[in-house]
Amino acid sequence: MPEDPLFEISIRPSSSLTAAEAREAEILDKLAFTEEDGDETDDGIQWIEESNYHVLGYVGGRLVSHIILSNQHILAGSQSLSIAGVGGVATHPDWRRRGFAFRLLKAAEDLMRSEGCYDFGMLFCDPEMIPYYSSCGYIQIYNPIFILQRGQRVEFVDHQMVLPISGKPWPEGVVDIPGRPW
Repeated sequence: MPEDPLFEISIRPSSSLTAAEAREAEILDKLAFTEEDGDETDDGIQWIEESNYHVLGYVGGRLVSHIILSNQHILAGSQSLSIAGVGGVATHPDWRRRGFAFRLLKAAEDLMRSEGCYDFGMLFCDPEMIPYYSSCGYIQIYNPIFILQRGQRVEFVDHQMVLPISGKPWPEGVVDIPGRPW
């Protein structure tokens, strides 16, 4: 697929977004994560509310695709790992299938590598998205994962994938995320 010369990528600290930009990203999320029947996908999970970076994709000054990155420290097996939590991978329905999310994921990967502080990128996804994220370099993992929800440690039953950044192998064992998923 040829690159769209009008597609521009901006990586910004989340704290630098204006209120209007944050609202635009929120609207894009709602559009991208609304099912065909008009209902928002609501799985009852409390997701993280803050992120460290926004990877934004624009066409003609209009936000059409974005990703958030959240710095996380988790315990996997007996290893403490620094994770870039990859979430909110969203493209406006009118702009899908043009490679925009792929380009944002690659820009996010470049950021993770250049920062030099991450062991892995990590995301959670629906099963039908596993082949897509695999094509972006992510590897499915099968560790039991525990998160915090409503003050309780609970098992998070979802499909998780990691992107190796530091060269470390992904450890076996239980994964403890000391907060909400991203």
